Amino acid sequence: MRIISGKFRSRSVYTTHEKNNCLKGNLSGFRPTTDRAKETLFNVLNNLIDFESTVCLDLFAGSGAIAFEFLSRGALRCDLVENSAKQINSIRKTAKELECNEQIRIYESNVMAFLGSCGDYYDIIFADPPYIYEYYPELINEIFKLEFSIFILEHTQTTAVPHKLNGFEVLNKKAGITNFTIFNRL
Repeated sequence: MRIISGKFRSRSVYTTHEKNNCLKGNLSGFRPTTDRAKETLFNVLNNLIDFESTVCLDLFAGSGAIAFEFLSRGALRCDLVENSAKQINSIRKTAKELECNEQIRIYESNVMAFLGSCGDYYDIIFADPPYIYEYYPELINEIFKLEFSIFILEHTQTTAVPHKLNGFEVLNKKAGITNFTIFNRL
């Protein structure tokens, strides 16, 4: 897995998972965001926000690939929430190699527990739960209790996600089986 743009372009992101666990159609467990999907997402985000000096939150961080993509494009800091110790070790290994340890904060936590105690402001919140995640409505409700500018939810086509919301421009983008719903605060 590689970073697709910015100062860390083409640098590797470490992960503990093997390629055969990431086959197309795998809706459970680890499912990294593909380069094609990342390009689609960041093309939209480039038109919405200047990444310089943003503070980002990566929920269900996995390998941290999205967080490192934000940092590569100029984010000031990225907080990552992940409950797998193995994935956290991979995140730390990547951060050390990219020399960006000072720009990340890692929370080894269940996402819902983290959100229940979080009081920070984030310019961008990115959530990429497993596709078979059962708590999308609760997750969305908890995130909307936070202060943020942009919230991005990665999900399947069948996930029930609001398509209109007062005070937000809601954008929907698709790349393969990956769907993004982007809530941009007006």
